Amino acid sequence: MTAPRVTYYALLAGDRTRENPSGIVRRTHTDAPVDESFRRDLTWRPTEYLRRYFLGHNDTDHVEITEDEANAVIARWRAKWAIEDALEPDR
Repeated sequence: MTAPRVTYYALLAGDRTRENPSGIVRRTHTDAPVDESFRRDLTWRPTEYLRRYFLGHNDTDHVEITEDEANAVIARWRAKWAIEDALEPDR
């Protein structure tokens, strides 16, 4: 059995770029697609972003990125958030 295909998207709110997105969303292509966004608590959680975007709620644009690009952004966020959390432990 093969793993389902996963597509990653960089959210481009404001002046953001694919290298510095405002968020990361992924879609797992199963019989009923599963959409998730990466959160500050380092977990993937369900999101309605893609469904809402295609229904016309498209205030924030996005671009498809590779898994490697998504992982690179997440690695930078992890490092940044670890520093921020060390400076503000009650966050």
